[in-house]
Amino acid sequence: MTRISSAMSPQPRKASSSNEGFFQPIPVIKNQFYDDPVFQRVLKFFLPQPILDSVTPELSAFGQEVLSKQILDWVTDAERNVPYLKGGGRDAFGKRTSELVVTEGWKRLQDFGIQNGIVAAGYEARFGEHTRVVQFMKTHLWTGSNANVACPSAMTDGAARLLSLHLSSKNLDSSTRAVFQNAYDRLTSRSTTHAWTSGQWMTERSGGSDVSGTETIATLLPSLSDTLGPWSIDGFKWFSSATDSSMSILLAQTSKGLSTFFAPMRRPLSGASVPSGNQDTELNGIFIQRLKNKFGTKSLPTAELELSGTRAYLIGEEGRGIQEISTILDITRLYSAVSAVGYVGRGLAIARSFAQVREVGAGRGKRVMLGDSSLHMSTLARITGEYKSMMLFTFFVASLMGVNEHGSTKDSESIRLCPGRTADTPHLMRILTPVLKASVCKISIHALQECMEALGGVGYLDNSENESINIARLYRDCCVVSIWEGTTDVLSSDTLRVLKGKSGEDVLDALDRWITKSLKDSALKNPVHETAIVASWSRLRESISTCSSEDLLSKARDLTFDIANIVMATLLLVEAGTDTDPSVTEICTRFFTDKRIALPEGSRKVRLSASSTLKINRDIVYGNEGKLETSKL
Repeated sequence: MTRISSAMSPQPRKASSSNEGFFQPIPVIKNQFYDDPVFQRVLKFFLPQPILDSVTPELSAFGQEVLSKQILDWVTDAERNVPYLKGGGRDAFGKRTSELVVTEGWKRLQDFGIQNGIVAAGYEARFGEHTRVVQFMKTHLWTGSNANVACPSAMTDGAARLLSLHLSSKNLDSSTRAVFQNAYDRLTSRSTTHAWTSGQWMTERSGGSDVSGTETIATLLPSLSDTLGPWSIDGFKWFSSATDSSMSILLAQTSKGLSTFFAPMRRPLSGASVPSGNQDTELNGIFIQRLKNKFGTKSLPTAELELSGTRAYLIGEEGRGIQEISTILDITRLYSAVSAVGYVGRGLAIARSFAQVREVGAGRGKRVMLGDSSLHMSTLARITGEYKSMMLFTFFVASLMGVNEHGSTKDSESIRLCPGRTADTPHLMRILTPVLKASVCKISIHALQECMEALGGVGYLDNSENESINIARLYRDCCVVSIWEGTTDVLSSDTLRVLKGKSGEDVLDALDRWITKSLKDSALKNPVHETAIVASWSRLRESISTCSSEDLLSKARDLTFDIANIVMATLLLVEAGTDTDPSVTEICTRFFTDKRIALPEGSRKVRLSASSTLKINRDIVYGNEGKLETSKL
């Protein structure tokens, strides 16, 4: 980076105009696969070298393509030309039609995601237990450029996982199996002419995330023997994202309780036995009441739906709707976290690039690049450290999901920080998924706002004319991740429910074993930091074990974030052991201090000079000239 420190020339100034005078050079966003030092470190931390070598060409090319003019033009189109109901949802004579219109940009982005296997990569199992890490690394790069098509991708992935579990059961009857298999094949396809996306309809007017008051009713009508399913569903869904999907997974009440159903979005018109396209079909007893007018995610069609005689198939057993839908929630909540860090990653990419072209006053007539401003670099370094802790947490849970789905090879060390006991993996997944979603999605919003502020007033503008730096759009969209699929309080309550439930002690034991094993296996032997983690965890576990649920409820959010901080501190400490770069250790130490993971007084013995502090902050923000050690796996 060029440093500018000379005094301004005292030459007479010429009046500026709309076409003359100073114009700020537009920052150029670089391929995040290479330019994001945190992305590189996390990628190398979780993937063995042979897999890293295998995926690098694909991921690096993808990282460049998502910044192309074509992709960003589609984003602008999807944002500017928002979804609408043709004729307000009725034809010229007042008959209800519910014809949804989405922009060409939205369709092309959907197709691009499908072709690049955003969902399919999770089911092709090319990389065994590492499949989910590779898949979500690509999703991370995609987040800032997808105009929210990752929302239906998340629900599509969840639906595919749920159907795959039932297809593995021998209890599925042949006709239902054929329907589920066809849906699964389409949900996991890379062919845009064959692939489906899926919606997920749970929320109703009575409860938001609380589905206990569901008023949607499913009635079994055995006489209905065609391919649409033997259940007829009636009710009203208050929020339905991905309203343009091909199918949906939804909750409805039966005589035996809340149950989960698969419903095709469309059905043949009367007299059209074999539909050849939408012209021969109609919505499957689904009527769009209205589209939601939202603060962000404006490109995404979110609607209120009335269901009247919607045909569907039961998934699993009646009365087990919560258990079935939780499979989807595990995946959509992880997608939320991946999207959250994806937004921050793109925000930091914009802030880094801006700091390389923006010149500011430094007092006494001197001017410097923002990248040489000690205060600005301190701010970006702090955001980068927060980002790194969240990335490690997010992709650790992704790696656990990969192990949970695919098992692990006989070389257990191929999974970084793999639990010592196989039985601990589902326990860790159960507790860490809500903790991850609650903490990372909340923290990311503030981190992205800081990135927006780093651009000054231009960051607050809706810069659709330069979509690559339109951080205001990213911020609007990011705000939903702490709400969708469970608010922070809902997830904190879920965390407490797990910890004080019948498996609570097993979950705590699994966490305890994972922390102990991770610190023991760490290459960085730092007794001070290790002792701080152990002491913090011991105090937290004692509080959880000795206090009642009622006493802990008001503190559930703090408890959830405390768990997140201990997990992230452990991950940072272990990751720091893979490199001797001082900036890596510095991020770790700062995290301990910021999160009040008690370090003994005087543990930081060296006070850095201003120039040394600036250098280490620049290394944190921009990387140590890209010279990262290769994976040690």
